[in-house]
Amino acid sequence: MSDLRASVASVVLDQNLTKPLDYKVPESLQEALQVGMRVEVPFRSSMKMATIVDLKSTSTYPQLKSIERLLSTPSISNTLWKLAEWMAQYYCAPLQKTLRCFTPPNVRKQTAPKKEKLTLDLSQEEFFPSQPKVLNAEQAECLAKIEVSLNAKQYATHLIHGVTGSGKTEIYLQAIQKALSQGRSAIFLVPEIALTSQTIERFRARFQERIAIWHHRRSLGERSAAWTDLQQGKAHVVIGARSAIFCPAQNVGLIIVDEEHDSSYKQADETPCYHGRDVAVMRAYLEGATILLGSATPSLESRYNAEIGKYTLSTLSTRASSAKMPTIHVVDMQREQKTAGGFTHFSNLLLDGIKKRWQNGEQTLLFLNRRGYHRHQMCAACREVIKCNHCDLGLTFHKEEGHLRCHLCDFVRDIPRSCPSCGSGETLQFRGFGTEHVEKALLAMLPGIRTLRMDRDTTQRKQDAETIYRQFKAHKADVLIGTQMIAKGFHFPEVTLVGVLAADAALHIPDFRSGETVFQLITQVAGRSGRSELAGEVVLQTYAPEHPMLLLAAAQDYAGFYTQELEERKLFDYPPFSHLIKITCFGSEAQATQEEALRLHRQIEVANLSGITLLPVTAATHTKVKDLYRFQFLIKAQKVRDLKNILYNFTSKLRFKIDVDPSNLL
Repeated sequence: MSDLRASVASVVLDQNLTKPLDYKVPESLQEALQVGMRVEVPFRSSMKMATIVDLKSTSTYPQLKSIERLLSTPSISNTLWKLAEWMAQYYCAPLQKTLRCFTPPNVRKQTAPKKEKLTLDLSQEEFFPSQPKVLNAEQAECLAKIEVSLNAKQYATHLIHGVTGSGKTEIYLQAIQKALSQGRSAIFLVPEIALTSQTIERFRARFQERIAIWHHRRSLGERSAAWTDLQQGKAHVVIGARSAIFCPAQNVGLIIVDEEHDSSYKQADETPCYHGRDVAVMRAYLEGATILLGSATPSLESRYNAEIGKYTLSTLSTRASSAKMPTIHVVDMQREQKTAGGFTHFSNLLLDGIKKRWQNGEQTLLFLNRRGYHRHQMCAACREVIKCNHCDLGLTFHKEEGHLRCHLCDFVRDIPRSCPSCGSGETLQFRGFGTEHVEKALLAMLPGIRTLRMDRDTTQRKQDAETIYRQFKAHKADVLIGTQMIAKGFHFPEVTLVGVLAADAALHIPDFRSGETVFQLITQVAGRSGRSELAGEVVLQTYAPEHPMLLLAAAQDYAGFYTQELEERKLFDYPPFSHLIKITCFGSEAQATQEEALRLHRQIEVANLSGITLLPVTAATHTKVKDLYRFQFLIKAQKVRDLKNILYNFTSKLRFKIDVDPSNLL
């Protein structure tokens, strides 16, 4: 910290400039101000809210305006301040934008929130208490390692590589209890908002503590209430999605990142393009806390960090209860369609399995990572796909709404009666299928079967995901059909069959992570089957039954997958053997946008930095999104700091985005 009686404060404004500005500190505030506090300052002809980033005794500017007043909003803690500074540096983002992650908008702007309840005071709610379960040998060994770190009260990262159903959650719960007994707080991150309901139920049954729930679907009032409760130390356990890592929990002793491999932890839509898992590791380091990364399919980066000794590895190789791993079948859909005499959603094996579970009172999950009814509408005469007016993407047909919709910008249009390109009136055909089509087809083949669907279309409102989860858990449906939402950490004891439709679809995506993504998705969704006493079964339907990645996933062979994938990454110098930085330029004119991307590319090229590989400028996979053209290039670097100064000082007449450690290259 700077001099307590500093006479000059450097601040960043909430809007306008991203560079710090110096202001004179009134004598009445000289002892009160600290870095991270919120102030109001004059800027041009109006007053602006700002955050203090430095306190000092002099300024290079001779005439300074004075700070108008100190705002009542408390400053963020010293630890969170350091985390914000690290994020701004590592992700090459303005500190102004990074600071927005740490406080809800109405707290930052000092507007009064609605009085809404977010913190769960469990002592006043009815629930069935649960006791800690007896751990098996592998679980006990893992927990013992964690307790050593908790007792030392020093930073340590543990990677828990446990097969689906191996009891990772029980380890989490007992580790949290240990941290609470030390008078410390715990932060629990989940990748999908839909999972918070399941997690809350388990925490309600175990802890007599106040729990704060934190994610973007909560209202501003709810988030600001949680922020206040946590800062005042009224809640000691936080459950939330990636943004929960910024919460002002006090005296943090334990951070848990469940399903640490999941791409949902990556913020890719806006600056800063942070990864929640990596920010969690840095926060644990700054807090002197223990952090647990758990997954049945750890990311290559995390598994490699364990291999080289950065992380402590614990392996859970068997399911915790008497449940066995499911039996997995790979079905060749080309052969099935020949037998059926045409297209079919369901192989005989899968359809018979669904009927059997329905008759036995068991449940089925059907996974397809495409929503909507038909993927697109195409003209058979000119082969043109009906595209979005604003994006370079074919429109998806949604039958329930009766329209075509863009899955990038939500543009909607009526179904055309003739081809917009060639004018032909009877040649438009629907192609491909999504979850809505699968649900209709199943109901037609098995009248009376009860279905639920979980995808972005059915979970648009705040409580939709929780409602679907509770309905399916209460067995108000026999089959749950969904996208990757259902592939994550759900625990449905009565699910004994999982069907994966189009298991090979993502293998054709031009991204170096596509194989890893497919392996993880299949392994995770397969793990939803047979998690109790009833035996589980999985049917993988594919048009590429001999593909190595599908065979590895069918065998649940993570070791084989890791070895094969790591060799390929090393050969092409992809993560974890390098860092990737993706620079994307956006503009309303294609040529001007491409030229600007080339100009930024040359700025790095002429610097002639060692240890840097600069890949050429290309059009993004979806060249136009929301009326903006996108051109991008990739940089491979051994250390991000080698590029930091150049990237941080980029200036452009067009909008551009810097994505350090991108989760996909599209």
